[in-house]
Amino acid sequence: MTARKNKITTYLQKIRPIDRFENNFIRHNETIFDNSQNKVDQILIEMTNMQPNHIAISHFLRVFSKVHDAQFVGYQTDIDLNLLNKFKSNIFNLKTKKIYKSFGVNKFLKPEVSNYKILANHLTNKLLSEINSKSDLINLIVDDIWVGDLIYDQYLGFYKVPTVNIKSEEFRKILFKFCILYYYWKDICLKKNIKAFLISHSCYFAGLPARIAISLDIPVYLVNIQQIYYLSKKNTTPFLEHYLYKNDFEKLDISTKNKAIEKARGRLKLIFEGSTDVDQSYIKYTAYSQKKVLSKILRNKSHVKILIASHSFHDSPNTLGKALFPDFFEWLQFLGELSKKTDYEWYLKTHPGIDNFDKKTINDFISRYNKIILIPNTTSHHQLIEEGINILLTVHGSIGIEYAAKNITVINASLHNPHISYDFNIHPKSKEELENKIFNLKNYVNKNLFSEDVYKCYYMKYLHDNQNIFFSNFKDIEKQMGGWYALFSSEIYNYWMNFCTPDIQNKIDLNLKKFILSGEYKLKSPSW
Repeated sequence: MTARKNKITTYLQKIRPIDRFENNFIRHNETIFDNSQNKVDQILIEMTNMQPNHIAISHFLRVFSKVHDAQFVGYQTDIDLNLLNKFKSNIFNLKTKKIYKSFGVNKFLKPEVSNYKILANHLTNKLLSEINSKSDLINLIVDDIWVGDLIYDQYLGFYKVPTVNIKSEEFRKILFKFCILYYYWKDICLKKNIKAFLISHSCYFAGLPARIAISLDIPVYLVNIQQIYYLSKKNTTPFLEHYLYKNDFEKLDISTKNKAIEKARGRLKLIFEGSTDVDQSYIKYTAYSQKKVLSKILRNKSHVKILIASHSFHDSPNTLGKALFPDFFEWLQFLGELSKKTDYEWYLKTHPGIDNFDKKTINDFISRYNKIILIPNTTSHHQLIEEGINILLTVHGSIGIEYAAKNITVINASLHNPHISYDFNIHPKSKEELENKIFNLKNYVNKNLFSEDVYKCYYMKYLHDNQNIFFSNFKDIEKQMGGWYALFSSEIYNYWMNFCTPDIQNKIDLNLKKFILSGEYKLKSPSW
């Protein structure tokens, strides 16, 4: 019943009339943006219904159009093959189009994909004959473009399942749709007048136009209210800065380093005290409650006590890059099989915000691996640590910093993780190395990997680059509005219009122009 209510609420929100904040935002835009469209060159802009990104996209375009004179063309990230769904999509997008028109997007792609169906069917059959495993899928390259992760994550996200069944009819449908989109976007990108892409998302099928554009040396910019990236053949995806955390920190002067370490130490202290709104604003529930359950959790039957920190199975597991496993479920299955061969104590704790799809997967998993005990997700990590958890397993979770700060050994299952620059976590390079380390965990208990690098990494990940691109104090706006999730409402337009004076607009324009002309990978801590 709840799921049905949520669907109805979402539907009503999409088709409801334009409210006063949206109307004011549209009128505001129409006074400051040039809507002339008599230009040959085009900038293709991903359309999103996320209100904060409308602010970011509109003002990035304002500056970008002065550097590269071109017409703004909007596009949808997905194409509906079903006529009824296509009709619904057009209805839902009426309001979004009106908002985009207000900042100069007067043309919208109307994709006609029927011409690609024959080609797509041939390519689908070809790819199906080449994909004999999940590994084949995740590594899939088409015309020298890596696309396997996009297809893989699209399948998981669309069907809300933990892993891919490459023999299923559902997989064929996803693959066929990919092939249609591939030919469509390849044709679009081959047009000589496409000068840049402006995207909000680089994962799922939404990331496909960017991958193709980059392969053809078309600049791509990922723009949202908090971050801006320039993507190219050198850096094809966002969020790669963690590889340079260590080097970049060492470039800071001694005074800044010392202040950074103390600031990070203080932030982690807040997290451990149970605060949720520290530097990961999307977190709703603390994992470090001061409350303890009455009964003891751990059994004290083994010196090695492992906690598996599970992930959301269907939420784009390959966003940061390929891990040792193609998805989080394969990693979990791997650990389940190893649990049968060891005499360790095995425990599993999910994130407090787990959804019903993941709950079912976890319950099915636990029923098959009786050596692994499921801990209630409301259990505080403080209690688990006090009772003796001494090994933490994750793919690339932020818990890797938190447990390292408690001097507990953390073993990641991905070389593409935010802690990779440092040695306070263990980073196996292969499944075989991971297996070997798990069979020899007695050597890693009380390994004493803690160092101030934990605080350096935390600082570089959360504090070094501020998010003040469009607001002089983004975190303050977030708090005023009532937290991260409150940002995604039309009320943010009101906050923006009250903030955006001509002087503020000029400062934003200067920062954006400097970044665009620099060719740098990421816009870092703009000046105010």
